Amino acid sequence: MSIMMNKVTKIYQKECALKDIDFQLNRGEIVGLVGPNGAGKTTLMKILAGVIVRYDGQSILPTSEKTGSLIEKPKYFPNRSGRYNLNYFRALYGTKKETVEEIINSLDLRSYLKKKVKQYSLGMKQRLGIALALVAEPAYLILDEPTNGMDPDGIRSILAYLKKLAKERKIGVLISSHILKDIEAISDRVYVIKNGRMISEYAPSTTKEQLIDMTFEDEHDLQEAVPLLRDFKGFTIHNSTAIFHYDGEMKPLLKQMGQMDIFPREVKRRSMTLEDFYFDNMEGETK
Repeated sequence: MSIMMNKVTKIYQKECALKDIDFQLNRGEIVGLVGPNGAGKTTLMKILAGVIVRYDGQSILPTSEKTGSLIEKPKYFPNRSGRYNLNYFRALYGTKKETVEEIINSLDLRSYLKKKVKQYSLGMKQRLGIALALVAEPAYLILDEPTNGMDPDGIRSILAYLKKLAKERKIGVLISSHILKDIEAISDRVYVIKNGRMISEYAPSTTKEQLIDMTFEDEHDLQEAVPLLRDFKGFTIHNSTAIFHYDGEMKPLLKQMGQMDIFPREVKRRSMTLEDFYFDNMEGETK
């Protein structure tokens, strides 16, 4: 089973938030959603979560399966304790007590349950928000920047828990974040969105493009090399390093550069990362 979008468009007061969006999230997979602020990520997630119901196109949400979400601020009773909030939603959904206790332990919430939620840190409010999304025992989980306010250890534990949910319970997870390394580490696929349009898709396990990092001694040497390198796909400059796509043998290229008295200090070949892919696509859309 899966949830899908087919040519979904959403317009707010003549401003197009989403345009012809095609999307699919399967049970048991984790899909990342990345893009700049205002790209349409939150609007897309709200449609999938059933918060926005008026739009053009088709959104297929299986009626027999539940969707849990954490979008923008978690929905809770701030003047009540964490335990009260969890019990309230447990009663609402008819969830077994043992299920909620497992969620509490997995999200390291137990020592905070007696405190009023308004006294929680941002990171703890996010943990509670994830817990409340899971109380309904959803088949799909929609998470908009769920690790906001968490320290590195907290982020790592949350991502590990989400991977466990996808693998063991076959929950389909859609997650957005501006921390591209985290999205790459957890996702099976990643959608890149800009200006309300899906512009590309990245799969960490199958995207095998090779990049060259070519570092020069100084700015002068780098500028001498630019006319030779700038036509390579994805060419960018970072400090004294030229970065570009290149799958061929380096020897002919270096020989050509040597004939022009251009000698890089260091040359490294590496696999493309989500960060590389993201900025390639952002810059490609700008050109």
